[in-house]
Amino acid sequence: MVSALTLFELDEMMAAYASYEKLAEIIRHRFSEPKATLRELFSRIVFNILCGNTDDHARNHSAFWDGYQLSLTPAYDICPQSRSGQQASQVMLIHGGDRSSHLATCIIAAPSFLLARQEAIAIINHQVNVIEHEWQAICDEARLSEVDRTLFWQRQFLNPFAFLHAPEGVRIPVKD
Repeated sequence: MVSALTLFELDEMMAAYASYEKLAEIIRHRFSEPKATLRELFSRIVFNILCGNTDDHARNHSAFWDGYQLSLTPAYDICPQSRSGQQASQVMLIHGGDRSSHLATCIIAAPSFLLARQEAIAIINHQVNVIEHEWQAICDEARLSEVDRTLFWQRQFLNPFAFLHAPEGVRIPVKD
């Protein structure tokens, strides 16, 4: 297993320059099933934003190496972060020098993941729907208290900041 930081050939001091666009380029050239992998990576970025996981540094992405090609490992170390304000940023750059935790930034970056704008919006809307529809059941399964449910809902999960500047077609949840 190799981390994205290793794939970038960066050390810890240079990790701030790690970007999803560069990882997408590496995937296009060195991974098995690059199109499906790019779609999966895009979906993970969207989920990180929707659930408030801003700890998405290059060591939290990795690949299996079979001696010939790389393949994305299952997602791990997803930890929604509490926010003191509305703003949030991802650790890795999403598009150019932009790391803001906005779905609009993901849509702008979609071509790097070989996704059309409408495909990117469909991925976002699907995840928003799943989070909304499964929220109560998952909270029940995790035995979260009402206080924690309220604390997480639309703070970490589906925070309105994520939808700032979202283009037409992106499903914006109704604020509770």
